[in-house]
Amino acid sequence: MFIWGVRMLDVSNLSLKYGQSQILFDVTLQAEVGQITAVMGNNGVGKTSLLKAISGRHPISAGSVQIDGKAVQLASAYHAARAGIAYVPQGREVFPMLTVLENLETGFACLARPEHTIPAFIFDLFPVLRDMQTRRGGDLS
Repeated sequence: MFIWGVRMLDVSNLSLKYGQSQILFDVTLQAEVGQITAVMGNNGVGKTSLLKAISGRHPISAGSVQIDGKAVQLASAYHAARAGIAYVPQGREVFPMLTVLENLETGFACLARPEHTIPAFIFDLFPVLRDMQTRRGGDLS
């Protein structure tokens, strides 16, 4: 549910470290309902690190994330997913020995069993996935 005047995603002063190295410094961004938000930049500037932090795949060292005006605890990817945040990996960040369908089904972990279904619109958006459901993720380019 969207409350007018509240951003769908609001990231404030997010900082991220890998060991002793600070990778992100006070990143702030908003994603508005009905708008397109893009994170762009050269290789190595922290785009993927930012997305991993927002999705709970890497712990943040400072800052906050809100969805629909409510604070999200990013203790893990599970907690982020329960709040409605998902991360779609790039490149080879799939389970190579699982099929394409099984890779898609890994997103079910935070859903109640009756919700364990891949919506038809996913295959409408990415028709090649329908044809490659039985292929191993590691076999894809």
